[in-house]
Amino acid sequence: MELKLLRKDTMYMVSAKGAMDLYTSIPLKDLVISLLKKNIDRIIINLAEVHTIDSGGIGALINICSTVQKLNARVVITNMQQSVKESIKSIKAIEYIPLTNSVGEAVSLLSKEHLQ
Repeated sequence: MELKLLRKDTMYMVSAKGAMDLYTSIPLKDLVISLLKKNIDRIIINLAEVHTIDSGGIGALINICSTVQKLNARVVITNMQQSVKESIKSIKAIEYIPLTNSVGEAVSLLSKEHLQ
């Protein structure tokens, strides 16, 4: 899986490309942890170019969201392909992953949370 990191104002966006499974998601988890260690507390994960995900990839997303939340930071997953969303819904994990439909919505959501 390819990852690209982009700074958007005071938040960072990680764009992923390729299939997401237990092994390919390790660099994503490592990148998010490195951002958290740098006190970056608002992260967007853009899955627009992730077309398949298995249970290991879903577990990785849940783990990332849980880790971020425990550290009082915020993460939003955005631009999820319908096939990926259906895979996550099929194992009833969708409620554990904060989702938006677009990067703009994610930025807006994280900006509002930052003001509170």
